[in-house]
Amino acid sequence: MSGRDRIDAYLDELFVRLRGDAAEGRSMLAEAEAHLRDAAAASIEAGMHEDAAQQAAIAAFGSPGHVARSADRHPVASAITAFVMAGGALAIVGFVAIGLSAVIAKVVAMLTSTQWVYGAPSGYRFTAAQCAHWLLVQRTAIGCGAAAAMENSDDSFQFTIGGVVAGLLVVGIAIGLALLLRRAGRFTHRRIPLVVVWAVGATAFGGAGVGLLAAGLGDVVVSGLWGQGLWFIESAVALVLAVYFGARLIAATTRSLGVVAQG
Repeated sequence: MSGRDRIDAYLDELFVRLRGDAAEGRSMLAEAEAHLRDAAAASIEAGMHEDAAQQAAIAAFGSPGHVARSADRHPVASAITAFVMAGGALAIVGFVAIGLSAVIAKVVAMLTSTQWVYGAPSGYRFTAAQCAHWLLVQRTAIGCGAAAAMENSDDSFQFTIGGVVAGLLVVGIAIGLALLLRRAGRFTHRRIPLVVVWAVGATAFGGAGVGLLAAGLGDVVVSGLWGQGLWFIESAVALVLAVYFGARLIAATTRSLGVVAQG
């Protein structure tokens, strides 16, 4: 049968309403078309007109909305796993960025100044107990400020890398559980639209980059000694990621607008 008929129109509408990944959608459409064509052919053989036979087959099969909802198994669970997968991907990027910032900071400190990267502002007042502790553990340091910067360099790198490893492990477990749940539950494989992922990434990393830059410009000290250079390095990494996600968002939006305009 050639040309557009009722079944073709029905399948087009069903395609728009279906959710999940492409493979499931193609399979569902193929099964629906085979069922409708067979039912219509049986009615035609019984003496029914072709158009009426297709209409009867469609009526018996159900509306596109009803069929799409029936095919969307466990919508809440599938939505949760979709959010976990998308959020996990962004979290992985974030943890890797934090680890990369720590490595870059170490290199910059070696090439420039440990005091600038990890040290406190020049006017920061150390207590006698702090100086005694830092000079004790950093015996090669000359002065309290240098000892504090060296200690912060060691602690910051170790704690950051440890936190990154732990964070990646937790995210990996969450993604693994989501994949197992998806397979065991046999529900629709939903996926957060990439344009949403790009938008969230651009916003999150852009906001973090601006906040870190402000902290660097203010030479902020938080929970001990955080050097001005460390704020700037972390800000630069975050802003680079924000630009990347922003570029992907603009490209995806441009393509989407182009498709709509052509349609």
